[in-house]
Order: sequence, then C-alpha cells, then structure tokens
Amino acid sequence: MGDRSSREASPLVHLAYVDCSNLFIEAQKVSAVSHGLARSLADARDRRVTDLHYRLDLNRLMALLQWLEHPVRAMLFGSITASNAALWHHAEGAGFEVTVVERGFAGREKQVDTSLVARLCRDAYRDARPGLDRITLVAGDGDYLPAVQQLVADGFDVTLAYWAHASRELREAASRFQPLDPFVEDLSL
Repeated sequence: MGDRSSREASPLVHLAYVDCSNLFIEAQKVSAVSHGLARSLADARDRRVTDLHYRLDLNRLMALLQWLEHPVRAMLFGSITASNAALWHHAEGAGFEVTVVERGFAGREKQVDTSLVARLCRDAYRDARPGLDRITLVAGDGDYLPAVQQLVADGFDVTLAYWAHASRELREAASRFQPLDPFVEDLSL
C-alpha cells in the first residue's frame, strides 16, 4: 500500500473475510427455524434439520458488507466440489476475491479456516491501520478465536457478522457483533 505517510492519508480500509461453507451450512439451520421446520437451533442441530432449499445470494451478502462499512474489499473462502463451480463464479461476479481449496480425504473440507486466517492476518498487518481501519469476519467457528483476540489486542477494529449462535467466546473477543439472523431472508437467493 505504499509508505506509511501515504497510508495515513488514504481513505478508510474495510477488509471482510467470509467462511462461505460455514455461513451457508448454518444459514440452512437458521432458515429451518425461521420457517418452522425446527423449534430452535438446538432442535435443528439435534434432529439434523436444515432448509435444503436455502441458498445464499452473494450479491446481497456483498451489499450487507458494504452497508456495515463502505467501501469494502471482501474475500470469500470455501472448498471446491464437482457441483459448486458456479458458486465461485457467482461470488466473483458479486465482487468477492475467491479462494477455494480442494477437499481432503473422503471429501472432507480442510484448510478453509487456516487459509482464511493466514490471509486475514497478512492483510491486517500489511494493509490496515490499527485504530483506523475495519475488519469484518463472517464466520462463527471458535477456531477463529486466537486470530480475533490477537487483532483486537493489537488495536484493530474487528466486527464479527454471523448468526446469533456464533461461538460465545468469538462474539466476546470481537470489537462488536452483528447478528445476521434478521437478514436470513434478505440473504437468500
């Protein structure tokens, strides 16, 4: 981004990082509850109830991220399968920088969380200014806790935007929490 003096005079930087798989899987549970398919998220989890018709509209997700803080540079992370190639084109068309990883043994998703954290930390310490710029994490997994704790301790403003059932520790570690539950229908395709 150039030397320090030009960075200090530059406009606000808003970096957003989305764990697409995590967001989508949990959105199907939130949607199931909102449509009365399950009494609560605990019920949906216990009975493995999801709204299989729910799909995320990544254009609307980008609009929500811009609403949180405009402008935004947003990165979306996920894993590629034979059936989801169109999703990544949709994400790029919505303005996301996309990082996909191959699934591991037996089709299990591996390296999405670590890829996101590596990029988040590199970008924060290279491109953002503590106390001035904003970072938004769209994920709810406790695996993100150490990175969020470190960023906040180093003076970065970190918003966690996720479903209300995000990890309690992660919600508390972030500078602020923006629940997405009220937007579940707005974010649907």
